[in-house]
Amino acid sequence: MVPASVFIMDVSNSSSAENGETLSRYLSELESTVKSWSGRGQVNHRAGDELIVLAEGYSSAFIIAFYISRVWKYRLNAPYFGLSFGSIEKSIDAIDIEKWIHPLVKQARDANDYLKKQKDRESFHFQSNDIEPELQVMMNGMLSLQHVLSEQQTEIQRLVCSLYLIYGKQNAVADLLGRSAPTVYSHFKKGHSEQILQSFQEIVRVLDSVEAKSFPDLKHLQENGIQTLVKKDIKVQVREVFSL
Repeated sequence: MVPASVFIMDVSNSSSAENGETLSRYLSELESTVKSWSGRGQVNHRAGDELIVLAEGYSSAFIIAFYISRVWKYRLNAPYFGLSFGSIEKSIDAIDIEKWIHPLVKQARDANDYLKKQKDRESFHFQSNDIEPELQVMMNGMLSLQHVLSEQQTEIQRLVCSLYLIYGKQNAVADLLGRSAPTVYSHFKKGHSEQILQSFQEIVRVLDSVEAKSFPDLKHLQENGIQTLVKKDIKVQVREVFSL
């Protein structure tokens, strides 16, 4: 058995987007980027605006989804992610994601459909049979609050929050933006970035803890490895990613 996680991503208002061709091209580029982030993971950009990702580790798909949400360029066509995690029988690289039928995919699809039906659509929703229902409710509640705070961010607050996620240092963000450290800190605080990033890390810790209990003999640092890989890749092209 292997610990794994899945997300199915759709894009809001894509059918009415004026820049449909640009959006489609952006999704194809994103598919290539996510393949480099996910290591041995499986990534597929399906017809239209759907992206499906299968990755090793309970927290990996959520980590990738969160970083996508922070670097995403088209705020009027925001992505949303139905997520699941649990045990699979095959190794990740032995699966053909286009033909794979598994309860994890159905749970991720159900989670995505839940978001699709929302009037004020949130960014993330979990459905998994490998976690206590009360804990899943708590995680989804935390994600709902995180979404509200993220939606209230101005463009500069959102940028500061995203760059702080990548660099973790106030001075590094200030240097990139050509602004003073106190100014960056002000945007960080007013945009509730600390609460947004802390909620992300806490959910990752919960997922890693659940995985550790399910796979006590499995020794790895999946969360640290994925985040290190993603941050390294974004730093190489940071000015292009954030249009700096």
